[in-house]
Amino acid sequence: MRRQVHVVIHAPDGRGLRTVSVDGQAIGKTWSLRGLKRILRKSGFSYIDLDNPGHVRWSETKEWPDHAWRRHASAILIALALLASAALLLWVGLADIFRALTFGGRVMGVVFLVAALSEIIAVMAVFDYFGKRRVRYSGEATLIGAVTLTATSLVFLILQWLGGDHGTHLWRWVGLSAWSIWTLWALSRQKIWQGIPYPKSFALGVALSAIIGAASLTYSAMYVPYAAPVKVPFRISYGKPTVNANRTVLNLPAHITFRNEGDVSIYVVGTLWRAKVWPSKYTEDGGRMNEWKGELQEGYWIYGNETFPAPSRILGSGEFTGAGSRLDPGDDFSSDPVIPVSLKSAPGRVEIYAIVSYIRADRCKLANSYSQSVEYSWDADSQSKEHIKDAPEWLAEKGDDYFRYESRIYRSSKIMELTSDRDYVSMWWVLPKWREGSNFEKGGTNPYMEVHISRDPNAEERLNDSEQEPYGMKTVNIFKEVPIDQLLKEAEG
Repeated sequence: MRRQVHVVIHAPDGRGLRTVSVDGQAIGKTWSLRGLKRILRKSGFSYIDLDNPGHVRWSETKEWPDHAWRRHASAILIALALLASAALLLWVGLADIFRALTFGGRVMGVVFLVAALSEIIAVMAVFDYFGKRRVRYSGEATLIGAVTLTATSLVFLILQWLGGDHGTHLWRWVGLSAWSIWTLWALSRQKIWQGIPYPKSFALGVALSAIIGAASLTYSAMYVPYAAPVKVPFRISYGKPTVNANRTVLNLPAHITFRNEGDVSIYVVGTLWRAKVWPSKYTEDGGRMNEWKGELQEGYWIYGNETFPAPSRILGSGEFTGAGSRLDPGDDFSSDPVIPVSLKSAPGRVEIYAIVSYIRADRCKLANSYSQSVEYSWDADSQSKEHIKDAPEWLAEKGDDYFRYESRIYRSSKIMELTSDRDYVSMWWVLPKWREGSNFEKGGTNPYMEVHISRDPNAEERLNDSEQEPYGMKTVNIFKEVPIDQLLKEAEG
């Protein structure tokens, strides 16, 4: 004869979950009639007639208020959001640990991995929390993951907005941020705070962690690359000139100083040095205001009693270090060209001009293929070097020759790369042809270099100063000139 038992199905809690007890002892919780029968069967009471009020007492109602599909859907959507964010943070974290350009960036890679781990734990905890909550700390783990999801999503969104790229990438972070905020709202409906023993302490700990993480990101990704100064002396000086045995050529040693005396490495985008002679003569004539205006308009200096009746003549030109070179602290890429100056021509002035353009290696880097990306406007494989293509109209005249280097610019960390648009740097070395009105002699040239950063590598449009600032790009040009008479005197003195 079976023992008579008394079963009580207690009133549903706020989630619709009902506790089942037999003779005053709880044997389980369930959301449905099927779950109730399963609990009784496992406990050995499958023979009980649930419609017999003498054996079974229903508290308040026999209804099952749980909406299983809604609960399961919420858990799945939250888990998917956490998984998506965890995958993103794992990708960013691993990339920055091994390839971030600064130590702070690599530390942030570790922070992102820890954040991803917390979200993975939250994925496992969320199903228990939306289930019967058998694991003690599933609520805390779920909440930490949701807060991490929201904080990181907002960080990506803010960085994307501040980066100036408001295209499709921005909507990716808007969507993820909206998803994360919905996750917090869904958890708040579950009154997740009520299950935490010390909610105020927990909230303080989460807030402090978020503040420390944001401060670390700001320090490593923004402050450090901007605070450290770049110290790269760039100067031109002359050595003692010499004259050949026939007294027809004066050899002028020049020294271009270019070395890194600071703590920040740089990447060389392009360099150029150019030496030319300006034939000149002295005159007592005055009233040359119109000539002076023209010279000032062209960017030249003016001299009261010295005129330059003939166009300039090229003496030499070249790169003093290769495009794409990395100049680390202590490296010296100085150069010492020796410039031959013909003494058969009229007296004049020797001018040496040099220009260098570089970007900071702690803010970005060039592609490894930059130094091999050179493209020529002439047939490089032919002996005649025949001109085969023209430069863009905004850069040079039709028929001018050039060579060009080009590269995408990679940001200092993966998170900065993900939240910024793609930019490209191009360096053009142009060899203009003589035309009527040119300021150099017929048959010669006057090489010049143009460098710019743009969203489209072939476009004239350049990023403005504020858009170029994150790369720490700097272009410096210098020149020095000296009279040939003075050089000759030094050579014979």
